[in-house]
Amino acid sequence: MHASALTTIGDIGGLLAYVFGNPYLFISSTTVMTSGLVLGAVLVSLLPHRTHMLRRGAPTLAVILTYFGLGSIVLSTEILLRFHDTIPNETEVQLVSGLGHLVEAAIGIALLIPYLRGHSRAEWLWAHTLALAYWTFQVAVLTPPWFAFQGQREAVLHVVLTMLAVAAMLNVLLWRTAVRR
Repeated sequence: MHASALTTIGDIGGLLAYVFGNPYLFISSTTVMTSGLVLGAVLVSLLPHRTHMLRRGAPTLAVILTYFGLGSIVLSTEILLRFHDTIPNETEVQLVSGLGHLVEAAIGIALLIPYLRGHSRAEWLWAHTLALAYWTFQVAVLTPPWFAFQGQREAVLHVVLTMLAVAAMLNVLLWRTAVRR
């Protein structure tokens, strides 16, 4: 029997059944809140005075989405590399989830592109500051459940908080150089 490379309705139905049957593998507070930000930006784009609102919030949302997409794909890749030998199916599911988050972030950023031009250095620094605050809250308070994949919660949490601290220190240095100018 020859396997088809084309996706069928059954394949899509099976995928949806798997996602809804195992939502904890795909959906967390981070996914919901960040998706909510993208949905909010889309809804704001429908309002009469949308240009001002989107222009003002676009840099922060773009930085949040950048961290979301890159962080998701890095974690899902780490899971794949670390655990694939022992649990291949689960790690491949996590990689697909990471790719989905990366695509969601890329789509969100693509929608924001018209509103990202012409911002000052200070506006981008504020955007990064707000994005760091958002992600620090997400990680430290809500801690996405997929951090705990195969019992690695503490290690992942430590690495992510360290990376956020390094990003915050870089942000402070950038603020200092901006003030000197």
